[in-house]
Amino acid sequence: RVLPDNPTNILYANWQKLIPTLVDPQLKYYARTIGQGLEKTNQVISACATLSCTRKKTNLLCLFF
Repeated sequence: RVLPDNPTNILYANWQKLIPTLVDPQLKYYARTIGQGLEKTNQVISACATLSCTRKKTNLLCLFF
């Protein structure tokens, strides 16, 4: 068996810190949206305030259960 290296341990520690902070917002989101239709979003979502930003396209697949 190979033991995890230091970057792996750091990544694991970061996830251990992050995941508990996501539970409450996720539960609040479920409580607010359960039984509701999906809200419409724009085709393009951008945080760029000017037209000079470098463009990047990302496809996102959402799985609902």
